[in-house]
Amino acid sequence: MPWFQLVAGGDPTDPNDYTLVTTPTCVGAAHICAIYTSADVNNKPIITTPLRNEMVTALNKKVSTASVLLRDTP
Repeated sequence: MPWFQLVAGGDPTDPNDYTLVTTPTCVGAAHICAIYTSADVNNKPIITTPLRNEMVTALNKKVSTASVLLRDTP
């Protein structure tokens, strides 16, 4: 599975606001930075319900997880 980095100011729930990256650059713990998930046929992230729940948990705890990296700026 690849990493997808959220564009600055993007909507973390919109697959079109992510860019496929080799290594995400994420520093901080306040906003979604990158997600690790499967790609669809258009090379966009597939945001499943479990991944969405992991995103919410990461934000609530202000701690990155195995599939969700956080950063300081939106």
